[in-house]
Amino acid sequence: MMRESVVAAGGQELRGLRTAVAGEVLADGDVGHLEAGRVMMAAGRPSVVVRCTGAADVVAALRYAEARDLPVAVRSGGHHAAGLGTNEGGVVIDVRPMNEVRLLQDDVVRVGTGATWGEVAARLSRVGLAISSGDTATVGVGGLMAGGGIGWMVRKHGLAIDNVVSAEVVTADGSVRRVDAASAPELFWGLRGAAGSLGVVTSYDISAVRQPTVHYGSLLYPWTQAEQVLAGWAAYAADAPDDLTSSFQLAPTMMADRQVPVAVTVCVAGDADRRDAIIEPLRQLGSLLTDKVRDVPYAEVFADMAMPAEWRPKIRNGFFDAMTPELTGSLLAARPRIPGLAIEIRALGGTFGAMPADATAFAHRDARFLVNSVVMGSPEQQGSQPEDFAELWRGLRPNGAYVNFLSDPTEADLDACYPEPHRARLAALKQAVDPGHVFRGPLSVPPRPEWAGGPRHLLRWAMRSRR
Repeated sequence: MMRESVVAAGGQELRGLRTAVAGEVLADGDVGHLEAGRVMMAAGRPSVVVRCTGAADVVAALRYAEARDLPVAVRSGGHHAAGLGTNEGGVVIDVRPMNEVRLLQDDVVRVGTGATWGEVAARLSRVGLAISSGDTATVGVGGLMAGGGIGWMVRKHGLAIDNVVSAEVVTADGSVRRVDAASAPELFWGLRGAAGSLGVVTSYDISAVRQPTVHYGSLLYPWTQAEQVLAGWAAYAADAPDDLTSSFQLAPTMMADRQVPVAVTVCVAGDADRRDAIIEPLRQLGSLLTDKVRDVPYAEVFADMAMPAEWRPKIRNGFFDAMTPELTGSLLAARPRIPGLAIEIRALGGTFGAMPADATAFAHRDARFLVNSVVMGSPEQQGSQPEDFAELWRGLRPNGAYVNFLSDPTEADLDACYPEPHRARLAALKQAVDPGHVFRGPLSVPPRPEWAGGPRHLLRWAMRSRR
């Protein structure tokens, strides 16, 4: 009898949720539920997926989760390698229906967090505008912005979060707030680099730039010249003109061809008349095999991303002050030893580094390079490679980590993403806006220690007081 009452109560709550939201609600057992709970690198099975059409739907989904004491995940593009956009048995707040891209005044663009960066770039390209953002077309606005947004104009125009004017966010107590540097400076600070810890952002107002085209493409060199090309690229890229954003890339051999060429990929913004001259030193790094650099609309720099459903890539990254001979030697030696290993080294500095270290919750402004690495394949294909991969990173000793590029985050990774004093400041902010740690996960900063996992009855009281 008691079980029947519980089931009936659960069904009534679900009916209430469906009545309260304008978007679609998919419960376990509904057609399409399993697919709705899947993200690119994880197949979760949430209790309910709420496809939110606006902030009011987000509030209703949070209240449903709070009433049943269920974990919450927020899904945008679903690309995060740790599968943060889904969960087991909880509520997924799917923001993809909130995909507005609207021009405001003075080249400010209101972007819904459910839009993808490919959609945003294509829309803005029609009017000659661009936003410094990521590099993959299907990555969601919300996911990229939650961690910072390192893209192909990061040295010219900074991180994506550096160009945010304001944001609409739903906090854990059900408040819907439009925040900026004047109205809520501390929350605005935290949303730029740690949004996943603090609430559900539904839209950003972002300053766009007049950038109809860029010089973009890859320069390929023989694998036998990898050490020479890497050293030359790093020496030039560290202090190159800010118009140049570039990366050095090693593709995985996957046991097929250990002589796969190395690539230097470039994106040059700014004055079109200077672009070729800026790239020219990179064309002299070695025996150039292929030059694919050309002038393209900025929207064309965004690549598509697809992979087999069974793949579970292992991803780690780290920030470094310099590409030392020891670091480059370790990376180059690892490639033939780990056949599924892909390495990309991104040059930073420029406008990215000119931002004060405490200006946003993203902390690593002094870094000159970001090393990102991936072991491709399914667990069966990877075999013992993840162990070799972990050993590689134990020896690299980076100065920090980027929250968006981690597949198996640990507490140590959280410390690396948010070092002191950023971590302490975020914990205090978390205590103020989410003391019950509703938005929790391996890359979410918890409230101050005395509140970690704090009493949910306080959160319940706060939410009910607003009904």
